[in-house]
Amino acid sequence: MIIRIKQGFTLVELLIVIAIIGILVTIAVPNFLEAQVRSKVARMEADLRTLATGIEAYMVDENRYPPAPVPAPPTYETQEAKTWLLTTPVAYLAEIPLDIFTPENVQPSPEGGPFDIRGKYLKYITGIENEYWLAFSNGPDLVFSPGPMNTGVIYDPTNGTVSDGDIYRLGSPD
Repeated sequence: MIIRIKQGFTLVELLIVIAIIGILVTIAVPNFLEAQVRSKVARMEADLRTLATGIEAYMVDENRYPPAPVPAPPTYETQEAKTWLLTTPVAYLAEIPLDIFTPENVQPSPEGGPFDIRGKYLKYITGIENEYWLAFSNGPDLVFSPGPMNTGVIYDPTNGTVSDGDIYRLGSPD
């Protein structure tokens, strides 16, 4: 009587295992990428909350909101040093948080308006006669999305984590 000792797997068994692993990967990878975007959105919301705290602390001391950063020629570094009133001379914030949703290759516009939507930091604007302020990030789509009256499209995670829209935080003295 010959006893056969089975060594290894058959080709069919290996193909089945590879197919199962492939199915698990196709399910897991998109969920992992979604989790990364959700964590970045949570970080931006926390950074906007920090920026809001600095803006409101400035309001308490100065009885007005800080003016929005205005580009000042000749370099962006000069603009950064002279117009971010939240960091100097009184440090309401140690530094303005970075906008992690700004693409790496984007440089600030030297001829920008009252705020530069292409800058690498979180942006804020101050409303007419200091009635309100608005801080925002580009959002997961990495694009500033102007909406009606240039207020922008608000990011909504129910539309998918890469949907159009920016992350906003609005404040007023009321």
